[in-house]
Amino acid sequence: MDLVFLVFERQKYRSIVANQFEFDVARFSENFHNLLTLVDVINALTDKTKQSTFSDKFILQSSVLLGINNQFNQDDTEQSNTSFNTIADWQLIHFMNNHPLIDISLVQFINDLPAESVSNPIYYKAYSSLSDIPAISIRIRAKVLYPFNLLLENLVSMIDCSLLPRQSVLIDKILAGRIYMLYPMKFRLFNETSANTEIMSSVDVPTINFDPVQANSTSPHGQYTMFHQAYKQLHSLVHELSRSKYDRLWLAQYLGMYSIDQDGPYRDSISCICDDICSTRLPLFILCPNRRTKSGRNRYSSL
Repeated sequence: MDLVFLVFERQKYRSIVANQFEFDVARFSENFHNLLTLVDVINALTDKTKQSTFSDKFILQSSVLLGINNQFNQDDTEQSNTSFNTIADWQLIHFMNNHPLIDISLVQFINDLPAESVSNPIYYKAYSSLSDIPAISIRIRAKVLYPFNLLLENLVSMIDCSLLPRQSVLIDKILAGRIYMLYPMKFRLFNETSANTEIMSSVDVPTINFDPVQANSTSPHGQYTMFHQAYKQLHSLVHELSRSKYDRLWLAQYLGMYSIDQDGPYRDSISCICDDICSTRLPLFILCPNRRTKSGRNRYSSL
């Protein structure tokens, strides 16, 4: 597919002299044409020079998807594109992902966005970059991102995401558009993958023996924590447990305590493990500066 893509790219820019190497593009499948459209969209979204444009085919597909009241043209996308950089795109994706309509109707979400030709710093007050961009440009950008996500979702089965960087020119181009993926699409793909890879486990639900006294002891590398105790007893089974159809991954037994695990000890063990992961006892996460000082934005974030 890489070879076909590269030759097609050269052919598109009239770089091929030998006619015998030209492809009759019309004979390729609809999915391949959509894949080329997807690459064109990603090029336009990520091109810092703003020279790449959105294809007419994508704009037509988007107009059909969004309906007559949300149609846009090439001039709209070019004007909107010049207003956005990487930070503004990140902020728009964050805004869309956290909007209550994102899981209900993206078309309704777009319809509710301001459409003034000037910026709307009140509506986008939590987003410094968006507050300086004309509201209509943000609305056009959202109109582009919605059909882009649907296009990518429909084509993801053709993409080999296991390839390492620089192993595939085509896949590298497509993966460059990951930052524009919305949460609903990610969740649908994750749930679909989980369902397709689910197996009947060949082992019974294992019992983990937790030592709560030891877990409260100080250790230089966190080896006494509940997290580490669970890891030691489960890591050899993770390839099956992570794909098991069982809702519970283990039964929890607290040493020195008589308890029948009817969800209570199990839930408690998960809470303790989560506390360990987010604590300074394990070198997994570092508190961001604002979280350490409890000031400004992102005060609940870690690195």
